[in-house]
Amino acid sequence: MLTRVRGHGIAAGVLALLVLVGYAPAQERTPAAPNEVTLKGMVLNNAHTGEKEKSVFVYVLDGPPEVKAEFDKIMAEYYPEKGLDGEAARKLQDQFTARLKYFIDGPLADKLAKDATYGARQVMAVTGAVSEKDGKKWITASKCEPTPFQYPGKMLAPDKPFVMPDKPPLVLTINETLSLKCIYVPPGKFFMGEPYFQCPHWMEDPPHMVTLTKPYYMAEHVVPQEIYEAVMGNNPSKVKGPKLPVQNVDCVNVYKFCELLSQKTGHKVRYPTAAEWDYAARVGTSNPPFEVKYKEHPNAWGFYDIPGASWERVGDATVSDYKDMVDPVHTPPQDRTEAGRATRHQHIGKGQAGYAIGEFEYINSDPGNFRFRVVVEAEPAATAPATGPGTNTTGK
Repeated sequence: MLTRVRGHGIAAGVLALLVLVGYAPAQERTPAAPNEVTLKGMVLNNAHTGEKEKSVFVYVLDGPPEVKAEFDKIMAEYYPEKGLDGEAARKLQDQFTARLKYFIDGPLADKLAKDATYGARQVMAVTGAVSEKDGKKWITASKCEPTPFQYPGKMLAPDKPFVMPDKPPLVLTINETLSLKCIYVPPGKFFMGEPYFQCPHWMEDPPHMVTLTKPYYMAEHVVPQEIYEAVMGNNPSKVKGPKLPVQNVDCVNVYKFCELLSQKTGHKVRYPTAAEWDYAARVGTSNPPFEVKYKEHPNAWGFYDIPGASWERVGDATVSDYKDMVDPVHTPPQDRTEAGRATRHQHIGKGQAGYAIGEFEYINSDPGNFRFRVVVEAEPAATAPATGPGTNTTGK
C-alpha cells in the first residue's frame, strides 16, 4: 500500500534486509553438479499466497539462458512502458506464477519455508536440479544464499499517473499562520500489495484488487508538531521542532486530533485507510511498490515523504482474506479506546523501505516515532465551509 510503502529513508522506519546464512558457508561451497542450475528469485511459502497446502517456492527473476529469456518475454509482453494498471498488474503476476514459479524440495526445503515466513525480502540464489512433476516446476535445492539483483529499469522508473487530480487542493486553516494543504485524489482501481515476485512479508497485504469509488483529499505531508500543538495544546514529541513530524501520538489522541480538526474546519478529517494511503503513494498505478520520495521531491500527485524516514500510521489493519475489495475499511472499533495499538502495514521503497502503520495488532506497543497524516472526505459545497485559499468545496 507507502506505502512503496508500503515505500514506500535511512532511519527508524527503514526495514533492514535480513542476510540469510547457514545454507552453505563460503569456505564449504562446492561447484554445482553438472545437472544443477542456479535460479535467482524471491523465496516464498504458502503463507504468502494463502494456499492451504504447505509448500515453499521461488519466483524466478534470473537464471540459465532459457529462464532469463522467459523472464524477458514476460516483461516485454506484460509490462507496458506506461506502467501497470490494476488488470495489467494482475496479469503480470499470473504470468510469473504460471511460467517462473519453481517449487522447492530437498534437504533445504524446511529451513527455506521457515525463513521465508519471517525473513526480509532479498533475492536468493537457489542451486539444485530442476524437474517437472504434477504439472509443476521443481528445484531440489542443494544450496541457497543471498545474491545481488537489479530489477529491470522500467520497474524502477518513477511512477507515471494515468490520471492527474482534476480538482484544486483543499487547504485546512488551523489558525492565522498555520494551514494544511490536502491534495485531491480521484477514485480509481489498483492492484494493492506487493506482487509475489517482489517477496512480500507474510504480514503484508496480499496482492488483491481494490476499487475506491469515492474521491478524497489527503494531506501532502505528515502532521508537523506546530499543527498538532495548535490543535491539541500539547506536543508529546521527544525531539522537538515545529516543522518536524509529531511523535509519540497514541491511537486515542490521533482520533482526538482528527475530531478537533473536523470541528475547527467543518470538514470530516480522519485517518487514511491503508488502501487510500497506498493508492495515493503509488499515484493510482499498480506498479511494483519500489518508489521512495522525500520532502524535497514529492511524488507525481504532490505527496511528500512517501514513505520517508519512519513508519506512518493508517487507520486499519492488513487484510488476510486475499479477496478483491471495494472501499475497504478494517478499523476495529476498540481502536478508539486502546491507546497503544500500532499494527504494521508495509510499504516498500525503491532500494530502501518504510512503513505505513495500521491500528490493529500490537495492543501495548509504544507509538514512538510513528508519524501520521490525515484524509479529508470530499463533501458537497453546502455542508463544507471554505477553509482557506485554494480550497475546493465541491468534492465532485
